[in-house]
Amino acid sequence: MPAHSLFIRVAPLLFVSLWSTGFIAAKYSMENADPFVFLCLRMTITAIVLLIVLWLTKSAMPRRIFDYRHDMVTGILLHCCYLGFLFWPIKDGMPSGIVAIIIGIQPILTTALATLYIGESLNLRKAAGLLVGFIGVAVVVFGKFGLDLSANGGLEWFYIGLCILSLVAISVGVFYQKKFCSQSHLLTATMMQYFAAAIATAFFAVLFGESWQVNWTPGFALALSWQIFGLSIGAVVLLMAIIRLGEAGRVSSMFYLVPPLVVVEAHFLFGETLGLLSIFGMLLCIVGVYFVNRPINAVTA
Repeated sequence: MPAHSLFIRVAPLLFVSLWSTGFIAAKYSMENADPFVFLCLRMTITAIVLLIVLWLTKSAMPRRIFDYRHDMVTGILLHCCYLGFLFWPIKDGMPSGIVAIIIGIQPILTTALATLYIGESLNLRKAAGLLVGFIGVAVVVFGKFGLDLSANGGLEWFYIGLCILSLVAISVGVFYQKKFCSQSHLLTATMMQYFAAAIATAFFAVLFGESWQVNWTPGFALALSWQIFGLSIGAVVLLMAIIRLGEAGRVSSMFYLVPPLVVVEAHFLFGETLGLLSIFGMLLCIVGVYFVNRPINAVTA
């Protein structure tokens, strides 16, 4: 198997495994800092680390900010708006089940954008896979939290609106990255994404009157370190590479695997229950992702 094909097959699974841990780390992080303040800290440190890496490796350094305008837009969408408007309702008590279902629409929305504006193919098999994957996410969530997702409170239209903003941000962000950012140097472009995200998160933190006091506990420092090196650098650089090499719709379908993985991780880390219905939903997610990403020649062979 060519190295390119092997990367396309393995990298998305590695990315999803890394990305899912962010929700677990966020559980510790948001207990010690407000959402946009935390993200500002995370994005700023990440940008500095990447700048040092660029300097040490003698990679292309950003000289004109305008040349990286598309990468900066992508950074604001993915690292500021998506995460910020996702963490905010969770911190304020919105049931994570509702959040997961709303964000679960993202692969469908991204695929629709990619089909309409950059000409990616959408056949019956891929559409069916997207639908099955979304149903799988819903089954996982309902199996975990029950039919009454609002039982623990926090179900308000304001927070639903924030989740929808988060959904739109990641859907447009993945599409925008694929359409406009394929020519940039990978590490330099990623650093500029975090530079823009750091400014944007600071703006939102001031706009919403968040407290800049951070409770520096060992657990918070560990969670922050993992989100910087494991997620913001490792997982996101991997995602940018995957988007360049693959279709936006296929890449987005991998996000269907995130909620099941989060449920499994919470089961082992926090002793949360894992019922048969959730397990069935996970299998549906896997089937949906398989059909979206199944090579065409595998169908016709």
